[in-house]
Amino acid sequence: MERPIPHLRQRLSDLQRCGRVRLDREEIDALAYALDGVSAASVALFGSRTQAERRGGDIDLLVLTEAPAFETSRRVATRFFERCEEKIDVVVLPPDGGVPEQRAFLASINRVDLA
Repeated sequence: MERPIPHLRQRLSDLQRCGRVRLDREEIDALAYALDGVSAASVALFGSRTQAERRGGDIDLLVLTEAPAFETSRRVATRFFERCEEKIDVVVLPPDGGVPEQRAFLASINRVDLA
């Protein structure tokens, strides 16, 4: 079931405080702004920003939605960049996992669910 993403800024702040994600205040605010108005079955961070022992790295965002992938990815990335100049990769897939290659990708990543 797709729904708007409520309380994302608070969820990201909580995850940052407990060391589950490596994001600063500017990145948290930019993500909350970028995802405002997006309806999704799920949103998650994955990649190096979910590993406390790592340094640097871009922000990898996974959005599971029925909305058109290209338009959703472009909208989120553009809105994020309006607030923060950090590199972001937005992967948009259907909630059912899509084709076998997409399902294999989902099975291969460690992700931290945001919504």
